[in-house]
Amino acid sequence: MDRKKWYAIATLGAGAAALAFFLAPMAIAHTRLRPMSANAVLTRAWRTGRQTGFSENLTYTNNLLPAQVQVPKLFNLPIPDGSVKSVNVYQQSPMSWRLEELNQNNNVMAVIARQQDRLVTYQAQNNHRIVAQLPGEASAAWTLWPIPSPQSLDGQWTATSGITSVAGIPAYAVTLRPRVPGTLWGTVTYWFQGQDFAPLGFRVTDRSGDTVLGARAVTFTPGNPGRASTPPTVGQVVAWHASPALSQAAGQLSLGSASALPTAAFPSTLGPLARGTVHQEGGTALAVYGSGPGRVLVLSSETKAWARRGRASSFLRPVPGAPHDEGVTDGVWSVVTFPYHGREVTLMGSRSQQQLANWAASAWR
Repeated sequence: MDRKKWYAIATLGAGAAALAFFLAPMAIAHTRLRPMSANAVLTRAWRTGRQTGFSENLTYTNNLLPAQVQVPKLFNLPIPDGSVKSVNVYQQSPMSWRLEELNQNNNVMAVIARQQDRLVTYQAQNNHRIVAQLPGEASAAWTLWPIPSPQSLDGQWTATSGITSVAGIPAYAVTLRPRVPGTLWGTVTYWFQGQDFAPLGFRVTDRSGDTVLGARAVTFTPGNPGRASTPPTVGQVVAWHASPALSQAAGQLSLGSASALPTAAFPSTLGPLARGTVHQEGGTALAVYGSGPGRVLVLSSETKAWARRGRASSFLRPVPGAPHDEGVTDGVWSVVTFPYHGREVTLMGSRSQQQLANWAASAWR
């Protein structure tokens, strides 16, 4: 190589090195996120994060219920349980997305996917695929991620924000803490990608700080995932029908118009909580006490409805100190139920079983 060529190459190399030296700080600065309030982050995520196309793999943790609890599949959807260790999410838009549940061996156990007005689910255990047409009220755009709007917090939660990194990507973290004392909630944290505000995961902790439910991205790829978001085509197609859990929920929680008839069955207060709305549908009535993360739902139903499903359920246990009550708790949510004048009264909320049982004893007995 002659001296002129060597000099030209050396000059170009030095120029490239100098350019990289001066541009590197700019590239790093470009990835830095400016501080934003929790309200601003949630507003951006609510407006744009649900519309963004992306692909991601997330670790999944579910310690919500004791190991012996077998929860029926509500709506016949493959709800992730303790056997699910990770999930894949592919989202084109709120009208087109796919979620895959994987076990510890990375085998796909179940899939739920939406394509416009169709909802398709697949369960590997029985090789069943269900194709359902979404009803009109459910056919609007909605996403897998329950991103809260700032308005939904309604002064019941204290929200703080911070800057972190998830899957090697600069991200915003928004942490919610209940303002009302005495609940089982610890914190609820959401992570959002800093550029498009796509969701990168969430975590729910109890009062001791232990994670009871969460998913956090390990890999994240922005952009339209293409055919990866299409519904599954494998499996034997079976007709959609209401699962036992859905049938029971429909019978007990279908809320008709407000009625003054059942209010006599519900005390005006439950501990420090004032009775709010009361609804009745057939032989079932539901009252709401308090508001926000500390509210308690009280269901009064005909005892025969509980007898049909077997009141001595495998997941109900005697509540310590309350011989007539049975219940279950998962660390952030508790259920307490007891017979009362030929009916079954059930309290549900983010309170300890003992607190719900004590309030029930004062209110009904």
